[in-house]
Amino acid sequence: MRFLADENIHGAFVEWLRSKGHDVLHAAESLSGEPDEVVLEVARSEKRILVTDDKDFGELVFHRRLASQGIVLMRLSSPRMEERLRRLAEVWSAIEAHLAGRFVVLGDKKVRIRPITLAR
Repeated sequence: MRFLADENIHGAFVEWLRSKGHDVLHAAESLSGEPDEVVLEVARSEKRILVTDDKDFGELVFHRRLASQGIVLMRLSSPRMEERLRRLAEVWSAIEAHLAGRFVVLGDKKVRIRPITLAR
């Protein structure tokens, strides 16, 4: 699967995804400082699922109706990377099949999955 990790996503998450065999472009490596709209468009044009901690992407896809291949919004409260990675690993197999065309919110206790209506 192809992902674009927003620049606010810790490198440990990027490495975890890569270790699972995924193709991951990290915005911190190649799109640093670009506006959210640009990051979203790169993800869409390269057919990548966007992984982010930034709630603004919900505004872009649901209110401004910008197109997206899919988004995973990480809403984990623990600052400890081990706990955050543990939670991701715990639910990954359950959400991995439902990523394309969906807005997935990964929280501490639950995972919410909502379809994205594509504008383009």
